[in-house]
Amino acid sequence: MVLVDDIGSFPLPKGVSRGEFSEVYPKAQKAVAEGKDLRKDSQLYEKFYKPVASSFKFKIDSGLDVINYPQHYDMHRQFLDAIMQHQVEPFLIDSNYAVIPELFVAQEEAKKFEKGKLKLKVCVTGAIELYTRTTFGYYVYEEVLQNLARSVNSFLRNAILSTKYVETSVVSIDEPSLGFADLLNVEEDALIKALEKSVEGIAAEVQIHLHTLKAVEMPLKARGIDAIGSEFAASPRNAELISKKVLEKYDKFLRAGITRTDIDSILAEWLEKGISPSPEQLVEEERVIRARYEKLKEIFSERIAFAGPDCGLGSWPSQETACLLLRRTVAAVR
Repeated sequence: MVLVDDIGSFPLPKGVSRGEFSEVYPKAQKAVAEGKDLRKDSQLYEKFYKPVASSFKFKIDSGLDVINYPQHYDMHRQFLDAIMQHQVEPFLIDSNYAVIPELFVAQEEAKKFEKGKLKLKVCVTGAIELYTRTTFGYYVYEEVLQNLARSVNSFLRNAILSTKYVETSVVSIDEPSLGFADLLNVEEDALIKALEKSVEGIAAEVQIHLHTLKAVEMPLKARGIDAIGSEFAASPRNAELISKKVLEKYDKFLRAGITRTDIDSILAEWLEKGISPSPEQLVEEERVIRARYEKLKEIFSERIAFAGPDCGLGSWPSQETACLLLRRTVAAVR
């Protein structure tokens, strides 16, 4: 059975600005790391807990099989800021502070879910992607890269929830920079080692999210990665860069992006036609998503383990529109 999941980012509720949310995020992260209840601080409750809970509810209502916690904060700062503030060695975080505060909200809100234990997905920005945002850029010091991988591993280990109400069943490392691995002055083995260290000992299904499959050979070779995720809706040529035979060779599966999320391009296409699109028009029709999914199933068959939107929905105009996209994706796969 193919499970429908999402990538993570989601629009904030009306009335909550990204600036306000970003201002309180580090405070929420530190508070959760120190064992505090976010609901008992009025600022954190209003500006962090409630917005995350709102997005989480929309995701639950969409019918997803596996729900990624809502990501409203910058995907690099979310992890790098904490690593830099609480490092015990250069770029190696004190594991006590390797926390994702949104999971506190997900754990509490899951108690309101009435359809059995909720399956959670946890996306963490990968070590290679984080490295490119350091002052070193594309010049790779292997020790720094490995420390970042160990930090990513700490975030993932601390994100494995297992309660009566919620279970972390899937984790994912987001590594879009791996598509530009040829720009990194480092051997392939060092990058594979960083991937493996990032997901070492994780008791969940492990995905890697790539925007392009140009460098897919590395995650295919990496131990501990179960599914390769990529964008097949906005970038259909990705289907030409991997095959069912190769997936079988390495015993890997696909997480197939089947619904376009590139909102700027979608909007531009409508405006070129002289149409100012409604929110409903921005979302691909179910029949379009289904046709794309069926075509991928013909190519990869049982090697597709997960399907969902190409990427995150943080730039979409509203929570309602983003939820509609998730609903149509779920319906297409069903």
